[in-house]
Amino acid sequence: MGAEDSGDLRKRVADYLHAHHTMTIATVPLVGNAPHAASVFYAVDDALRLVFLSKQTSAHGLHIGEAAPVAVTVTEDYADWELIQGVQMWGEAKLLAGGAKAGALVAYVRRFPFVRDLAGRPDKAELIRDIGVYRVEPTRAAFTDNRTGVFGREVLELEVL
Repeated sequence: MGAEDSGDLRKRVADYLHAHHTMTIATVPLVGNAPHAASVFYAVDDALRLVFLSKQTSAHGLHIGEAAPVAVTVTEDYADWELIQGVQMWGEAKLLAGGAKAGALVAYVRRFPFVRDLAGRPDKAELIRDIGVYRVEPTRAAFTDNRTGVFGREVLELEVL
């Protein structure tokens, strides 16, 4: 795939991610091999990194710990296989702290203002204050677009930041 093709694919992946709001994140515990998947809201930045919030005590929060490999999908519910589109990503999820956490939280709240509203509610403020802010740093993305042919799929290798 040439640089021009890669740029076009990157734009299509970015556009798709910006047009959607939920991702399914798949994790595996450090001990054992029982995979876990969860759907969460996400925000996306220019580097195609995905930010999400979760309790650190959730199954995926425990699996990620400080950092762990993950897989992510973003798609819709389709009744016709010929219309299926979606993004798959592989990389590392990290629990953020300090300035990285603050910056990621700003991007997340910009996309989901209800989080700011929840933080202002006495019954939810502690939950929001203690929530984990995570960022998926993808190394690879695949864009599926069955409208282009049977199982139309293109892969994009990403730079690690």
